[in-house]
Amino acid sequence: MKTDPGARRNMQTKAAEQDPLKGYPHEIILKDGTGVTLRCLRQGDEEALAEMFRHFSADELWFLNDDVTEPAVIRNWIRHLDPVRIVSIVACLEGRIIGNAALMRKRFGAKSHIGKIRIMVDPAFRERRLGTWMLLDLINLGMSTGLKALVIRLVPDRDLAVIDGVKKLDFQEKAVLKDYVLDRSGQAHDLLIMMKYLPSRWNPF
Repeated sequence: MKTDPGARRNMQTKAAEQDPLKGYPHEIILKDGTGVTLRCLRQGDEEALAEMFRHFSADELWFLNDDVTEPAVIRNWIRHLDPVRIVSIVACLEGRIIGNAALMRKRFGAKSHIGKIRIMVDPAFRERRLGTWMLLDLINLGMSTGLKALVIRLVPDRDLAVIDGVKKLDFQEKAVLKDYVLDRSGQAHDLLIMMKYLPSRWNPF
């Protein structure tokens, strides 16, 4: 008996949603030839993740949603890991965490088909395509879990390199919220919302 392709795709999506981190850990190669491991965030990563954030400037950390300089914040992130709601991966090199990427999604409702993403790369490892590799992983995770689109929020005054990078992967500018965020000195900045519509699978080339 033949299986309906739509039904088979639904079964595959449900299986992926049950285990969105299947396929981790895996290795990537940076632009300079350095080998890095991508794996899921897990219990015991608290100090390594906090150490990565210590390499960021106070100005960069200001634009995060949480104060990661507070140990309790990172402990709470890891204690309440929920891959159905938040898929979080880390890039590891020689026992250190040098990058963190997250795919956040709603379990129910009108926006349950959309994932929000965030990528943080240790300043010492920028411009080596680590952010691009992690973004590709988030796109793949979004597709495998049945999402229809990904959204990333950026500050044009600060994130020009990131904006250029995500445009190469077909993220489109959807809205600009004028003077929406304030920096540490109280200066207003625009917030750019970019979106990528996801295919059901990668197109062959």
